[in-house]
Amino acid sequence: MTDPTNTPARTSRETTGGVIRIATFVAKEGRMADLVEAAHGNATTALTQAGCLSAEVATVPDDAARAIVISRWTSPEALAAYLEWHQGIAHSSMADSTVTTPTAVHYPLV
Repeated sequence: MTDPTNTPARTSRETTGGVIRIATFVAKEGRMADLVEAAHGNATTALTQAGCLSAEVATVPDDAARAIVISRWTSPEALAAYLEWHQGIAHSSMADSTVTTPTAVHYPLV
């Protein structure tokens, strides 16, 4: 078994060419649990889609009303195809729990 503390950082080409999406949501007063539940549902759906490598939901330690969804995709095209298909579904499932439309930033992997 390899000692994880001695594992070198990945430098292979397998980590390039993808994209990481970070979407930020702000919960309505008293609706954080609902927002997190809906976000988990959307993350689970993303994981079933072509090109999705991971999808995680996290809360923001310094802001009790804010949650983020971080997903990793094989390519910008895979992410775009998913968003085109899922945008209306995702927004409607979370609309009752959020204050505004979420913001999202896409970070290309290098």
